Amino acid sequence: MKINNKLDPVMTGPMKLGGYIFLFCAAFAIYQGALLLGISVAVVILFFIFSFSGVEIDTVARRIKQYNQYFGLFKVGKWKSLDAYAGVTLVPIRKVSTIASRANLTTSTVQKDYRIYLVNKAKKPAVAIKICKSKELGQNSLDEFSVWLKMPVFSVKR
Repeated sequence: MKINNKLDPVMTGPMKLGGYIFLFCAAFAIYQGALLLGISVAVVILFFIFSFSGVEIDTVARRIKQYNQYFGLFKVGKWKSLDAYAGVTLVPIRKVSTIASRANLTTSTVQKDYRIYLVNKAKKPAVAIKICKSKELGQNSLDEFSVWLKMPVFSVKR
């Protein structure tokens, strides 16, 4: 069985919105006759909007590939053996983004998710294989990966 999980896009949140605004500006530039400028900006923005990282796992051949998919079309990565890993674990991740205005006022946003990692021989999280929105969903997915990969579950040490 092959498992393919999309992990992180290149651009998220406000940056992605900015990308769409630049894409609109590129289309407007092409419409106005600035073909070279419009097309070059559009290609760069399309690269950032549609590129992402992911992981593909082949449970039959017991191998894993971390990859980057460019423009949503071209997948680049190398296969590694799953035997280099000792098990799987669930790690809570907390991302804080802070934006400061010119008046030195700051606004912060906190985003929390749960990531399933392959654990290396030193019993440390090494490779993220799935992102889950809630702890319950993460725990269910962790159990599934443990069965599919025939690996033990490790707890996170804090």
